[in-house]
Amino acid sequence: MDRTDLPIGIFDSGIGGLTVLDAMARRLPNEDLLYLGDTARVPYGTRAADTVRAYAQRVAGHLVRRGVKALIVACNTATTWALEPLQAAGEAHGIPVIGVIAPGVAKALALTRTGSVAVIGTQGTIDGGRYTAGLVAARPDIRVHELPCPLFVSLAEEGWVDGEIAQLVAERYLAPLRTVGEIDTLILGCTHYPLLSAVIAQTLPQVQLVDSATATADAAAEALARAGRLRPDDGHRGRTSFLVTDNLHRFTEVGTRFLSQSPEPVELINLTDEDARAFAPPASVQGVAL
Repeated sequence: MDRTDLPIGIFDSGIGGLTVLDAMARRLPNEDLLYLGDTARVPYGTRAADTVRAYAQRVAGHLVRRGVKALIVACNTATTWALEPLQAAGEAHGIPVIGVIAPGVAKALALTRTGSVAVIGTQGTIDGGRYTAGLVAARPDIRVHELPCPLFVSLAEEGWVDGEIAQLVAERYLAPLRTVGEIDTLILGCTHYPLLSAVIAQTLPQVQLVDSATATADAAAEALARAGRLRPDDGHRGRTSFLVTDNLHRFTEVGTRFLSQSPEPVELINLTDEDARAFAPPASVQGVAL
């Protein structure tokens, strides 16, 4: 099979990465997509860095063994802790690896006029500080305000994305950002958070929201074009398949809220030591013994 005909692999610890998959399907409608949700180990957001790296390597290895032409790390926590070794492995295997943080950073830098940017995400993403590092590296005078908002994940998965409960939680989390002053851009640093865009915008009406899912889809399209791996526009309608490591029923049920249709076909799989070895980075950047 020609490399352009292979699917694009997309993975997350569970369901949130479906927002990235949806953005990818809209951005590249003739590409086949293969999504893996590591639902047996969700959430990654509360795990130690070494654990996240080990999990991400197994997931990535499984997708590579299935045959993919690129990997999208559709998880902010996995991007925070595992992107460097995954990209090193990708370089060795000739597979582009794109995370969700750099595209969100680039979009925020293009939008901000005051130089004051807020980032919300899981505790793991905020603790990792990769958004701040990326923003400051590109613009040293920028002011970054990070805030963990863990309950937003549960609200998105339960479908409570509007109404009184969502509004109260958003107000409790985001009210401190009003006192900082001059914040004009907010990065949604978790792939669940785009489902709460409306209530977040209502809470902070003067702030522009950066959806890293859309930004990542744009970055992936550019990376594939540079690598000469975009599927030719031959009338093919892209197909999407799903893999999960546990609780297939819940993935289907909750995934329907994210995609407005049932995520099918979906297959229940196990991850193995062979998966971990299939996409091993050079020893100098592994950072964890598997």
